[in-house]
Amino acid sequence: MKNLIPDLGTLRWMMMLASLAVIVAAPFADGNAHVNDWRLYPSVIAPSVMMMLVFAIPLDICMARVFMTDTSNGERERLRRAIMVEAGVFVAMCLAWTPFMLKVLGYWPEA
Repeated sequence: MKNLIPDLGTLRWMMMLASLAVIVAAPFADGNAHVNDWRLYPSVIAPSVMMMLVFAIPLDICMARVFMTDTSNGERERLRRAIMVEAGVFVAMCLAWTPFMLKVLGYWPEA
């Protein structure tokens, strides 16, 4: 865990922090667009960023896998750890935003 931050690299680390910020906002997203107070973040900004990350994280995982094919064992292990962290965050983000997506698409039962 101590070497995880340097192993991920600056850009991956910032992407994981953005993903965690989006995951934290997921419970506050109610499916309505609010534009005048703090609810702007979970109702408009976070869903937009989440959709960008849904494409960016798998792309980075794919590119890390491509770079693993022709590299040293130490670098291969570093990239393997990065892939595991990214995959875990990706799954957590998808699970956190599933209720919101179901509400927006009209599949969530009304309370």
